[in-house]
Amino acid sequence: DKMDHYKAEHNRYVKEGITLLELALWKAKLGEKEDRSVEGRTKKAKVDTESARKERRVTCGADIVIKNVLPFLQLEEEHILFEA
Repeated sequence: DKMDHYKAEHNRYVKEGITLLELALWKAKLGEKEDRSVEGRTKKAKVDTESARKERRVTCGADIVIKNVLPFLQLEEEHILFEA
């Protein structure tokens, strides 16, 4: 059925958009607090940088933003029924 195809395509685009949004928020958080003084140091410094990057991904607030953006991206069943 065509409608199922369009719903699946929409869901794919929403998932891709949410992923890009999360990555953009993470990148913004990294840009805020990036510690450039660690660059070029020992392997331990590299590990510390990697753990800081992971920690910032968790604390970038993406879960809160996505929770509030997602309702605007999801299809409403009533809306679909009236347009069909």
